[in-house]
Amino acid sequence: MNKQSFSFVLITSCLFIFSGTSAEESSFELSAEDMKNVAQSIRAVEDALLNIRIDSNCWVEQGLSPSGPWERTPVQFSTTAFFEKISSSRARIDFHKSVGPWENGAAPYLEESYSVSFDGVQGRRKAISSSYSGNTFDIDRGSILPESPLELTGCGRITGIETSLFFYYRNMPAPFPKRFSANFEGAADPNSFLSALAAADPNYLNIKPLDHKIVVEEFRGIQCIKLACAGNSSRDKWWLDPSRGFALLRHDSLQEDQYGNEQLKSSINVTKLKEVAENIWWPMEAYFVSCPYEIDDPWKRVVYRASNVVANDPNFNESIFTVPFPVGYLIDDQVTGKKYRVGEDPNAPKNQ
Repeated sequence: MNKQSFSFVLITSCLFIFSGTSAEESSFELSAEDMKNVAQSIRAVEDALLNIRIDSNCWVEQGLSPSGPWERTPVQFSTTAFFEKISSSRARIDFHKSVGPWENGAAPYLEESYSVSFDGVQGRRKAISSSYSGNTFDIDRGSILPESPLELTGCGRITGIETSLFFYYRNMPAPFPKRFSANFEGAADPNSFLSALAAADPNYLNIKPLDHKIVVEEFRGIQCIKLACAGNSSRDKWWLDPSRGFALLRHDSLQEDQYGNEQLKSSINVTKLKEVAENIWWPMEAYFVSCPYEIDDPWKRVVYRASNVVANDPNFNESIFTVPFPVGYLIDDQVTGKKYRVGEDPNAPKNQ
């Protein structure tokens, strides 16, 4: 294939115009300078996101193959999530309904309602209720934690952020830069791959035994940026839509079996996007497919649906990142080691 030119102009809507390709050519590789421009443009879109609220529902399905047919399981989540700009770790999720397996419990599944938050310094968890076997129990307990609650580090699929480039700075699942950088031995910078793009360092991008390629390729009738990373026995591919803020459309993770045949390990398929602020596109519908852990296990598919997404709210109140405890709640303060009820003096002798 002859060397093709790739040029794009960043206009007020942050859309890219691709030129220099003929209609019969489906893809071409980007130059180092093109990579640098792509990285800078992605960062420009990221910088525009200040805050976001996501109301969503998701559930887990299982099937005999990665293409289904799928059968819904009882596992499901209904949440309202709040996140600050990518340079911050402040977040909150209100789990209106969380149904999951209850190991060694009184019923196969446990339904819970609770809230978790992290204000950048301390975490909080407020239990509200739990239900099983038709019985509901109100819970008036809360915890203050020295770190972010675990539920915030595993929320990528139920809130949609695992499909977004905006949150790769976080200690959370992310589909692109974090996974790329994790393949580089000794690479501590979570955005090291994107930094390499910005530096246009081809030596860094061609570290062996990995093979990286960035091309423009048509996907679902859209001119996309395709990123591919191949290791000794694995391969990952991402398709990003530059006309919609570099939103992720699909991610495939592939693995060779013992016979050298390539098998799908997991995939993310974003089927609906919405512009929630200028050039900030958020997934409203997505599917996460993962292979069985054991031979007899089924394939799993997480279905994500967002009902409402608000970005860059000028009236956003940062106090949202501190979950409030109602009067009478029994608090386990793991920072100070004290236990007390809200409305009492935490320093009273009985709370020491």
